[in-house]
Amino acid sequence: MTNSVQSDQPIFKRRRHDYPLLEQEIMILRKKNVLNDLKVLQLTGKSSVFENQEIIASKTVTCLKDRKIICVMVVAKTQSGKTGSMCATIKQYLEDPMNLIPIENIYIITGLSSCEWKEQTKERMPEGIQKRVFHRCELPNTFVDEIRGKHNIIIMMDEIQVAAKKGQTIYNCFKNAGLLDKSKLYEKDIKIIEFTATPDGTIYDLMKWKNSSSKILADGGDGYISSFDLLNMGRVKQYKELCGYNEETENVNEAVFENIQEIKIDISNYTIPRYHIIRTRSGKYQEYTIDNFKRIFQIDEYEFIKYDTESQIEDINKILREPPSKHTLIFIKGMLRCAKTIEKEFLGVLYERYCKTPDDASIIQGLIGRDTGYDNNGVSICYTNKSSIERYEKLWRSEFEDKTIEWNSKTTTFANGLLSGRSTFNELTENDEISENKEDVKEPVIKKFKTQEEGKEYYLKELKDKMGGNGPNRRKPNVDGYYIATIRNITGVYSCEDIYKERRCNISNGAGYAFRPCYVDIKDKSTLQWWFIHY
Repeated sequence: MTNSVQSDQPIFKRRRHDYPLLEQEIMILRKKNVLNDLKVLQLTGKSSVFENQEIIASKTVTCLKDRKIICVMVVAKTQSGKTGSMCATIKQYLEDPMNLIPIENIYIITGLSSCEWKEQTKERMPEGIQKRVFHRCELPNTFVDEIRGKHNIIIMMDEIQVAAKKGQTIYNCFKNAGLLDKSKLYEKDIKIIEFTATPDGTIYDLMKWKNSSSKILADGGDGYISSFDLLNMGRVKQYKELCGYNEETENVNEAVFENIQEIKIDISNYTIPRYHIIRTRSGKYQEYTIDNFKRIFQIDEYEFIKYDTESQIEDINKILREPPSKHTLIFIKGMLRCAKTIEKEFLGVLYERYCKTPDDASIIQGLIGRDTGYDNNGVSICYTNKSSIERYEKLWRSEFEDKTIEWNSKTTTFANGLLSGRSTFNELTENDEISENKEDVKEPVIKKFKTQEEGKEYYLKELKDKMGGNGPNRRKPNVDGYYIATIRNITGVYSCEDIYKERRCNISNGAGYAFRPCYVDIKDKSTLQWWFIHY
């Protein structure tokens, strides 16, 4: 039990909460356990922390000593070690005897839906933190349910530009957890630390906080190679169309083969076989692209690999860390974007998917971003949109203060010659418009089960007397082995996040409940859950 002084006066800084002596003693012991785990991770090389990351952490912890500050945004270039900075920040915060916090109140979250991000992040974190590492699919339920009602919290956020707009996951979760109201954040002593390479519109919304926020631009440190460095080295080329299929004529534009021939010339200049990554469009257009390459590259002299959600490759790095016996072309779609670290030693050509009006953030976080870092091999070449890199460097050098730079992303808008944010979760309200105690929205009961049988048993024991009938009928999977649901006349495979968003849909009508299958990860059948939803 904690004690805090309540007041009707406006709050202008984070309120300190006091703990009984016994709770303090327990917190100190758990703090020591986490610090010891961090030291072990450092010594074993599982979570290395470098000098520049210690500097970032020191600046962040210093900002949080000012109790007027709620949010610190750390902008660090791609592959510069954000996870190491998180570990260093946790370490330095806990080492300060003035910072007393329950370990179970430290969270690491992201708007990415990547299970790979979650596993990679957990591996680099101490055991006491691992249970509260959440990706997008877990935020609407687990994270929101856990955090609601707590105080004295640290929320570390990775890749904050993802799912950040109003109506999207991060925004909705913050709204449901009561994290969009500054007075509540002050009252509950909530500290938010945001990490990203491409803040996009979130940084312009954050600027509206004035003295309640702070931003840190993190230097890469010795040996770091940025996208702009690669551009200056002449190792970035302007990307072009590689598919060229015309739906009307059902032919391929001949210019495409000239573009692919340019790639072949680059590849022939390497003295040893290398891996060459080509991002393609989705669906049938990937096949057209691969066919185009096979017209230029003799298939008996080159290896062709597909890497996407449908391939059997679990981790591309298992392939990339071994030297290829011959030049290998890896065709990807929807993979290798932000937060993914790849082995670079044997990389050759990387080719981003061409787009007439590219999303600048996607370009920076794409293949060029995967090739940055401390382990660039010195010979790779990346085809991408060069002007996106140039605009990014201008924004960086202005510390993202120059709003006359036209930056195209999902959370920015450029109008009348000025760049601004597009209603992201960083756009706080001053009034308690989103109080979790509002009674105008009734929340249903959600019970989660691993099997249909468990759900049926729950109905018979708990609801049959009130609702009558025999409860939900048994369902069979579709031909692909997935269980489907129908919501608002749309039938398909739904994620847990989707079902949570539609939790109130149609449950007051008909049987008075909904029994819906959903997946934590819709690409993994083993993550199936059955949700029983009723009032």
